Amino acid sequence: MENTDELRQWFRRAGVEALRSCVGPLPASGAALARWSSEVPAQAVMSVSPHPGTYRLALIMEPLDARIWHGDTPVWGGTIGANRFRLCPPGEQGRWSQLSGCDIVNLFLPVPLVDRLALQRGEDAAATLAASAFTSDRMVCELVRKMLDAQALAGPLAGELCDHLVIALACYLLEHYSQPCAAASSTLGGARLRRVLRHIAQHLDTPLANAELAALCGMSAAHFSREFHRAVGSPPHRYVLTQRLEQACKALAGGTARIGDIADEFGFHSASHFTRAFTAEYGRSPAAWRAHHSNNC
Repeated sequence: MENTDELRQWFRRAGVEALRSCVGPLPASGAALARWSSEVPAQAVMSVSPHPGTYRLALIMEPLDARIWHGDTPVWGGTIGANRFRLCPPGEQGRWSQLSGCDIVNLFLPVPLVDRLALQRGEDAAATLAASAFTSDRMVCELVRKMLDAQALAGPLAGELCDHLVIALACYLLEHYSQPCAAASSTLGGARLRRVLRHIAQHLDTPLANAELAALCGMSAAHFSREFHRAVGSPPHRYVLTQRLEQACKALAGGTARIGDIADEFGFHSASHFTRAFTAEYGRSPAAWRAHHSNNC
């Protein structure tokens, strides 16, 4: 983004008229940061247009009920938990519905900055940041929150602090969320990957050890973990937890089963273990999530 006016225009095209804050482009990194919020659901389906020249990091500050559209058809709906983020490549576009209040931060990272840092790591510039599903990462959240608090933390040097935080974040994202060039793509795919995913779906009620999943592919546990992460975008244990929580959401919304019974059905050690994991993921306890969705049906 060349200036804040261009940034505000991008948000207006997406249906966002007012921003809580808008910073950038920063002097050294060229990054820009914007935060917007709403206390009520949006009435219309919102469009996200491409943002050439920048990667966009979207961080959900409070739990958000949303629906994703493909053309005129909704293809996904649910709750995105607080403190979860996703990466969006420059050409990404789409449509979504905001079904609850929201508080969202968008950070725009210039492609030249990411490419320069990738080359400093000794990688081909083809090793870029990969598009991702919403995921939880404490380091990402802490760095972005420090950017939001930069004025209080550094006063007149807030811009310089933000620049250093942006570069630190870009380095971290390249280490943990970069997409290698095609020659280095995952060797886990096709029938083997489908076998693993099917096994996970059929055994969400039981412990699933990494070694057990690796054995299905004839791999060592360490090699399987690396290849699964490359193929799916998250480590095996994180994927399993996400699947369990998503199925638990459906059980909470679709019936009156006790929290403890749902915890047992989807492989949690106890109701308290389930409640901690669910709350960390969605920003609400299972009981609060059920009550919220019952009230909005």
